[in-house]
Amino acid sequence: MKKISDFIPNKVIEKKQHIDKLDDILSAGVEDNLRELMHVINYSENSITIECASSSIASILKFEREKYLELFKNYGMYNIQDLKIKIK
Repeated sequence: MKKISDFIPNKVIEKKQHIDKLDDILSAGVEDNLRELMHVINYSENSITIECASSSIASILKFEREKYLELFKNYGMYNIQDLKIKIK
């Protein structure tokens, strides 16, 4: 009998692993009190979508957008030029 995971395309698995890697990078670059309040939920060639737990966290992220873009560029992601912010 096949497992459910056998039916998940490799493309989907790889994207999930890449999102987890981006989330780890974000977590490493934020203060301890913000770690659990923002997560990477998607990405494209030139942007990353981050979900925030509240509008106040989203505001912090918007005002410090350059800091977080620089964080990803420090990990070699020079093509990332925009952060999209979503409130949970």
